[in-house]
Amino acid sequence: MLKNWLTSSNETVLNNKNDHGFGHKIEYYHENEDFLSDAKIALIGINAEKADKIRAELFNLVGFKLKIVDLGNLKNEKPGFAIQLIGFLLESKILPVLFGGDEQFIFSLYHAFQLNEKMVNLAIVDNTIRFTARQSDLDAYLNPLLNPPHKNLFHLSILGTQAHLNNENLYKVLSDNDFEWESLGNMKTHLANSEPLIRDADLLSFNLAAIKAADCPGQKNPFPTGLSAQEACTIARFAGMSDKLTAFGIFGFEPNKDIHHSSAKMAALVIWYFLDGVSNRQQEFPLSKEGLKKYIVVHKKNDVHISFWKSEKTGRWWMEIPIYRKNQQLRHALLPCSHDDYIMATKDLLPTRLLNGLSRIG
Repeated sequence: MLKNWLTSSNETVLNNKNDHGFGHKIEYYHENEDFLSDAKIALIGINAEKADKIRAELFNLVGFKLKIVDLGNLKNEKPGFAIQLIGFLLESKILPVLFGGDEQFIFSLYHAFQLNEKMVNLAIVDNTIRFTARQSDLDAYLNPLLNPPHKNLFHLSILGTQAHLNNENLYKVLSDNDFEWESLGNMKTHLANSEPLIRDADLLSFNLAAIKAADCPGQKNPFPTGLSAQEACTIARFAGMSDKLTAFGIFGFEPNKDIHHSSAKMAALVIWYFLDGVSNRQQEFPLSKEGLKKYIVVHKKNDVHISFWKSEKTGRWWMEIPIYRKNQQLRHALLPCSHDDYIMATKDLLPTRLLNGLSRIG
């Protein structure tokens, strides 16, 4: 079945692997699908030229103990072409990692979830909120999701937005739908506060445009401002560490602008740190409160008790959100948050994450 979608990577790339690196610790696509047995992650290139340049850098990095398979490259670069393939991988409990294509491929990931009519929490790392009233604008890849909001898009978070690139109306579109964003400035100040937004996502799309030009020149429209290479890798590791996240894509690589292969190396590092996060998952998606320590904060202004939970294993935090239906409280949901959210609550201030969560869920 896989042969309908995929073609092998360039032989030169496959043969030039570091003898002790990543490329020698993974399995490669062949028509016998038994090789997918017990696989945890599947690498999928989109555009063969772009993907193989990233592979060449990735394969020389250190490998992992996880069973990772490289499925090669897609035969067709239209975003809709990969939906069934990704859906098959998700159904098989294999985490797909897409790379070497443009941002439109976020829909291959998103719509693969829709095969089972699943509500989706989507996180995007990008410097711009790519939405416009002009439906024909190809760069505005969020149009199909936000105009109007897709029925199965439960939550959207955009990380790395830059004020000089985004009209105020774009932020209003997000806030009107109780969606969230984290500005580049806030991320620079305290990167750890971005982690809960990522931890709450089912899938994450990483656009290289979020990284500053000095660290990643090989992109469509590089800017001098943006995330550093180290910050980008940290975000990728946050995503990998999330037990909830089951699909990942890195997009926007332009090899004709790449200087000294630095952007191919950057994309490879983002993938590597994502995989490093996956290899260190703690099985901590809180379906129960076992292993969590409870902290209760009394919010005096509104006379309410806010319950926070902290993992004794990893130090990560959650807020408890009551869920109501027809004025009856049915159960509570645990919403990822940060230590700063807890500190804010102790100062009699309601964290923004709590307010947004109540609006969406309560």
